[in-house]
Amino acid sequence: MGDAPLFTLRGPWRIPIQFNSSLLFLAFLFGFLFIDRGIGPAAIAFAMIIVAILLHELGHAAACVAQGVPVQRVVLFGGGGYCEYSGHVTPRQTEFIAVAGPLVNLALWAIATLALPSLAVEIIPAMEINGRTTTPFVSGGQAYRLLETFAQLNLFLALFNLVPVLPLDGGRLLHSWLHRFVRGVTANRIIGGVGVLLSVLWIPLMFAAFFTFGFVLLFFPNLMLHWRLLRRGYG
Repeated sequence: MGDAPLFTLRGPWRIPIQFNSSLLFLAFLFGFLFIDRGIGPAAIAFAMIIVAILLHELGHAAACVAQGVPVQRVVLFGGGGYCEYSGHVTPRQTEFIAVAGPLVNLALWAIATLALPSLAVEIIPAMEINGRTTTPFVSGGQAYRLLETFAQLNLFLALFNLVPVLPLDGGRLLHSWLHRFVRGVTANRIIGGVGVLLSVLWIPLMFAAFFTFGFVLLFFPNLMLHWRLLRRGYG
């Protein structure tokens, strides 16, 4: 997460939104993965994932604002994004902040999926201009495929972020929930064990996700952090 910022925008609630340089590598990766479909579909897919990640992180930011937790910035990078906040937060506040991002993606997935049947029957006719027949920039079939891709992308991001490894939302939720029921060292060792297992399986899991959803992010769990939690009970 320490790559250099490309530029910063002012977002909702005057929160700085920082776009980091590793996004350029992610754009290159999308161009490579979608090379058989052309530059247009690759650019659209990349724009979709940036929008979906941004809305995910703004979901975290909105949960912070709703609870009076100061937000320092939102950062987007090649491995996804994060919402940086400060101040003391309770476990319940942490859980609400963590779950807000995936809930945004699930809401977008549901809205896009419910809208698909209306596009399936809609036909956008060709138009005649100055004696020439032209087709619209986005046909009914293309719009359907774009919306379907956007739905799948948001489902992917919701499930991806709920994987129980740190620092993903699923890892933060598991960390908070375990500390409710078992003492701190034991909770940390459980989190570490789950994280070590998933870190080892991460690359085949990401291949499976790519072939299922058609998307990938440049994120890898911190194997050494989880190993220290497993062995010593602290990071």
